Amino acid sequence: MYILPTLNFVLAVGGLALAALTIVLYIDYFIYKGKYFADRVKEAMWPVVIATTIGTVALTLLYSEYFKFVPCSMCWLQRIAIYPQALMVLLAFRAGDTVRFSTYGIALSIFGLVVAIYQYIYQLIPPEVREAGFAPCLIDGSNADCAVKVINEFGFVTFPLLSAITFAFLIVMYLYMRRS
Repeated sequence: MYILPTLNFVLAVGGLALAALTIVLYIDYFIYKGKYFADRVKEAMWPVVIATTIGTVALTLLYSEYFKFVPCSMCWLQRIAIYPQALMVLLAFRAGDTVRFSTYGIALSIFGLVVAIYQYIYQLIPPEVREAGFAPCLIDGSNADCAVKVINEFGFVTFPLLSAITFAFLIVMYLYMRRS
């Protein structure tokens, strides 16, 4: 399965590029009040949000259904935050709703972001400290461990980090959507 390491690398590089873009958009939104990127974001807003949410759902299903990685309980919580957004964005696009949809999207993305950050920090804790009960994993009876790094590129890019970046990106896109 030589495709998996290549896919992991591509996702890691893409995630880091998305993180850089997210930081730039947050700076523009909060410091410059959308002076530099608001018009560009407004033009591409719907296709980008649709592609991000549906692409994220597709990738999570690819890893769990095709590559047979069992998602842990924290991964499921992040899925609970992103899966409804994939459906809601299509309905909101069709209805032209940028206010209510973006509010719900921000709420779901904040929840997913918090869980992703918690899982990322959990993965950074040494195993002997984790086993001592320092930070609990949500034990759900499955054999999936929240500390397992399915992706571990460049020594720090893991699934929870990519998830956190995606949620942070969606939050800033929803903020621009509300402003427009």
